[in-house]
Amino acid sequence: MSHIEFQVPAFPTLIKGGYAVFEKGKKHFRRTFTVFDLIYVKAGELYITEDSIPYKIKKGQYIILVPGFEHFGHKGCRVKSEYYWFHFIIPTDYEIVEEGITNWADIHESQGDDESPPSYRLSIPCYGEIENTNFVETIFHHLLNVDHQTPDYQLRQQLYFQEFLLHLQKEACKIPTAAEKVVEEAVTYIQAHYKEEVKMEDIAGALHFHPDYITRCMQKIVGETPNSYLNKYRMNQAKKLLATTDEKIANISKEVGIMDSTYFSKLFKRMEGLTPIEYRKVILRRSR
Repeated sequence: MSHIEFQVPAFPTLIKGGYAVFEKGKKHFRRTFTVFDLIYVKAGELYITEDSIPYKIKKGQYIILVPGFEHFGHKGCRVKSEYYWFHFIIPTDYEIVEEGITNWADIHESQGDDESPPSYRLSIPCYGEIENTNFVETIFHHLLNVDHQTPDYQLRQQLYFQEFLLHLQKEACKIPTAAEKVVEEAVTYIQAHYKEEVKMEDIAGALHFHPDYITRCMQKIVGETPNSYLNKYRMNQAKKLLATTDEKIANISKEVGIMDSTYFSKLFKRMEGLTPIEYRKVILRRSR
């Protein structure tokens, strides 16, 4: 994977950006730029070849096309596709490297002093997938909708573009967001206490966050509530016990933190499509 590595300040400078729609069958035209061209696909997919290497850029993915390399659409998009594009330059020296920065702390090169600023080195992947698409698309929306009647609108666009680049570097270094940290702690707590009666108040007390905030974080990152995650985890543990032991259903129910075995059986069938007894019979037949 190629990375564009450069020192800041000064930051890359945005020239122009926009939002475009390709109808089904349309493809990117052939050209060689003297500036960087960043393309982020919001919906659909684009097929672009750069320097004889073909890329498929899907929803939530981006590519940074490098100056001096010819690029063109080698295939029309199969569905209606929407994308953001941004042209920019890097006013300092840069190089294309294969291994990028993986440790967030490594971007800081020098502390600076009373007469010189601190320096940083960024290493941005040329092609990749955005994890927090909502955050990035919000930045792009704000950038393109700055009031053009104000004399500083282009400067404000620059600030949004810099924020995007820093976010891109953070994602490349796998820096977890605040929500991801909350989810990690919530999941750790659930897995450690699933054999007990787990209440939302218990999770909130352990994490020192409001229950509603934890729930929102879980829904955003893993797509389900803490209670839903707890039930799935309990059922997975129950399936292991059903497959590897001769324990009675009532004992397995208690082992995974559900004291009411009748409720356990109903929950198991609703989530797995089989009763615990039926599931055990199926597993035993397969193992013979």
